[in-house]
Amino acid sequence: MSTNQPRQTKAQRREAARLKAKELREAEARRARRNTIARRSFIGTAGVAVAGGLGYLVYLGVDAKNKPKSSKFPAPSEGLPSAKANQNGIPKQVLSDASWTYGEGASLDTVAASTPVLDIYFDYSCSHCAQFEGIHTQEINQLLSDKKITLALHPCKLLSQEWTSVVMNAMGVVLDEQPEMALTFHNAALALFSEIFASRDAGRQTVDELADTAKKAGVSQDVVKAFEKAVKDNSYGKWTEAGTNAFRDKKLSATPTVFLADTQLNLQAIATATALTEAVAKLPAATATPTEAASGAPTGAATETPAEGGAEGGAGAPAAPSPEPAE
Repeated sequence: MSTNQPRQTKAQRREAARLKAKELREAEARRARRNTIARRSFIGTAGVAVAGGLGYLVYLGVDAKNKPKSSKFPAPSEGLPSAKANQNGIPKQVLSDASWTYGEGASLDTVAASTPVLDIYFDYSCSHCAQFEGIHTQEINQLLSDKKITLALHPCKLLSQEWTSVVMNAMGVVLDEQPEMALTFHNAALALFSEIFASRDAGRQTVDELADTAKKAGVSQDVVKAFEKAVKDNSYGKWTEAGTNAFRDKKLSATPTVFLADTQLNLQAIATATALTEAVAKLPAATATPTEAASGAPTGAATETPAEGGAEGGAGAPAAPSPEPAE
């Protein structure tokens, strides 16, 4: 069947073939770059061992290089700080150790009276932090709803991944502009990283991907629109730095690190979806916790006392008291 299109000349066919080959080379180069980024992003993380169909998480610690710093933060066993950070570049609800809290019925910036504090130290680029959240998100939400715990979230940047800064800046926007969505967005951001890690597709670590996740989680369009500028300007870089310094000054070594009522938990022992509830139930009935001040800041917590030096920080995850270093 004839067509009205003129037949290409030999030179035109050769040029078309050259352009097609160029497109294929460029596509392959982009794919190779994405794979390289993925390998770099995920290096140093550990795996998941499965025994008898039940997820048995093996957390391996990864040391992070840091210099000793003078401590400004209470040790994990000394409770919540009693003052807000109160600095530009740090959300207004954030405490002086860079953490933020949920207490009475999962209300932001409160503590639940006479309940144990569940402290979670994490990095948004830590796959084991994402795994921990995946196992325990529903359980923690229920414990908050039942007023059984006060949750203190302690962010830090230990893996030197840019993704952590991206999420921290977005989280800062949410805390300042739509604080009631902060916990939901926090959980969604870690769930997104878990998906990215599982697929080894570092190309998804973009502001647009995070914005889509935020919108699906219920963050308003106006708030999401502010992500790009906050990330570009690193508007909450001071918060990221403060959280990392606090982690190191507290002489912790890996993420996630979890404390309940000032006692560090062995993550292998709480690798089931009801383990935290069981741990809370085993605590003494009256576990003193600071009550909420009129300003919303926790009061009655131990005062901030300087500690000597700093410590090696890490991400990947601690398990028992002596985590095995990743290769």
